[in-house]
Amino acid sequence: MRCVVTFFGLVLVVPAIIFIPEVLSEPEVGDCAEPVAESEGGFDMDETNCTAREAAYRLVRLDRKRGCPEGDYLARSERAAGKSGGRKYFCFVLNAAEGDCFKRGDAFHERVACGTSGAQRVSKVARAHDRALCGDREARVYPDPALTVCLEKA
Repeated sequence: MRCVVTFFGLVLVVPAIIFIPEVLSEPEVGDCAEPVAESEGGFDMDETNCTAREAAYRLVRLDRKRGCPEGDYLARSERAAGKSGGRKYFCFVLNAAEGDCFKRGDAFHERVACGTSGAQRVSKVARAHDRALCGDREARVYPDPALTVCLEKA
């Protein structure tokens, strides 16, 4: 009987220890994500390695009291779990380097190959909050942390 209990304990407890923290963990500031369109017209974010080709966005702010600061953030909110309820606000910036290419969809940018129709190339990334740095090019500007991403037709 002791062997049966030990066996089932290992079969149930070990996977729970390994997988439950991963499922219950929430993204942390600095994590990267790929936006995924949903059928209702919204989107969800799948966490991914920041060096992965799909990592189009980086989480720069997670707030339980207020939304994102003014800027070009990709903002997402969800109901917080637990007794306190409320909402959690996620603020994402483009995870971009000069030479990367993106294509704007209805709700978000997707990282694409630079030869893709409608693609925009990142021409400048500056650690400053200043739309003027892009001149007449499209700008994605974020005040916190200060970041400006300039996009031009690829």
